[in-house]
Amino acid sequence: MTKTTEELRQLWSAFRCNEHEMVLMRFGPDKIRVAGSTTGAWDALAAVLTAHGYEIRTQDTDSFNCREITNGSGPSLHSFGIALDINWKTNPYIDHTGKRKVRFSNKPTQEARARDVSMGLADTDMTPEMIADVEAIKTNDGVKVFAWGGGFETVKDCMHFELDLSPAELDVAIDPSTVKGWAALEVSTEAMDGTPDVRDLRNASPRRDVSLKEIYTVIARSGLRLRSSASATADVVRTLSPGTGVNVLSRDGPWALVDLEGDNQADGFVFFSYLRQANTQFSSPSSFAIDPPAAVRRDVLNLATAETVAKMFPVTPRSNISANLPFVLAGLRAAALTDVAMVLMALSTIRAETEGFRPISEGRSRFNTRFSEFDLYEGRRDLGNTESGDGPRFKGRGYVQLTGRHNYTRISDIIATNLVADPELANEPSLAGLILAQFLKIKEGAIRHALSARDFGAARSAVNGGSHGLGRFVDAFKREEIALSVTT
Repeated sequence: MTKTTEELRQLWSAFRCNEHEMVLMRFGPDKIRVAGSTTGAWDALAAVLTAHGYEIRTQDTDSFNCREITNGSGPSLHSFGIALDINWKTNPYIDHTGKRKVRFSNKPTQEARARDVSMGLADTDMTPEMIADVEAIKTNDGVKVFAWGGGFETVKDCMHFELDLSPAELDVAIDPSTVKGWAALEVSTEAMDGTPDVRDLRNASPRRDVSLKEIYTVIARSGLRLRSSASATADVVRTLSPGTGVNVLSRDGPWALVDLEGDNQADGFVFFSYLRQANTQFSSPSSFAIDPPAAVRRDVLNLATAETVAKMFPVTPRSNISANLPFVLAGLRAAALTDVAMVLMALSTIRAETEGFRPISEGRSRFNTRFSEFDLYEGRRDLGNTESGDGPRFKGRGYVQLTGRHNYTRISDIIATNLVADPELANEPSLAGLILAQFLKIKEGAIRHALSARDFGAARSAVNGGSHGLGRFVDAFKREEIALSVTT
């Protein structure tokens, strides 16, 4: 059901004119500023426009803008970072008489459709097929993501696209199978033989609810191709690197239907003979798994360069990564968390918590503030906040957003620094790197168990206590997993 503008204002109120919550991201040839938790949605929109060959102009496309609504009252949704105007010169705002449907041009090219708009014969240079594909974008829970201004009855605002869901609804991430032109894992990965391994997920076999069976790992030396159906001629979804953990859901002759994420959902088919049960000992020490025995875990810190890590953070300035990555890696080295699983966990946690890849203080939001700053943290015994003023004093800080007197005290003892006396030290980059690593070290057992089962939700919950930022966490993890595991 479409939400009203006022409902969206309430749902996204924490982001209103809050530049601290905005991130700069690439959108086609343009760069836009949007609410940090919404980047996956705009990536999906860009994918659809690109799939339809629609050209985005940088000079008349814009996003975040702290202003009042056009010809109305109250803040525009652009003030919340959840709206985007695209090519307004050829998709003008029209306040027409009465109610009517949008008028599309039937011309075959964008240029010709734009001429129809200039002559008053059409409202937009977009096509009905493109808009239908935009409106088909849904989350993994089946919630519609976008509303389009061309669908307004009393005015036509065809330049305008806005999010039509709450932050919590968006947090479960976009279902890539609903996005025309969006490749597997939302990014282009590279196959083991060096050829692009990208496929439109609309052509994949439907994901089915099946019962979880057994956990296996890939033992194919050069990688194992995951296919959309049980056939050697079926589309290749991606290539699984040696040691990748999979859940075998069912068998179809020589083929195995597998789940890669531990959510009991089918991702494709592989040759069963190239799998081995996860609890079976490997005869070769060069074999790799997401969580192999401690004795054979390989140190991959040298592979986590600013260049490779930047692929996990598509909207983050490279300068932030270059400046802060050494502190993160130093912390991981000090905590002996140097293998693929924990390096990916640390970096993906930063993407979920502080996408700008720099230690920051938690901003005010509906989750922490009702009347005065961070008053919702006051008296929280689960956080160890027992004294007046503990809420704002021990708000989230650093790369991992360390929160609560209890956590500040515990980490202080480990890193031999009195964070309780001076909480702002948690934002000092070198200390923030130690804090992140030591916090993960405390949760290491639960994290490794979750990752070995591909249960990303449980891995995220081990750190966050919930699922906040899960979509960004999973996206980052998958973007870098192949690079680290293949190279090892």
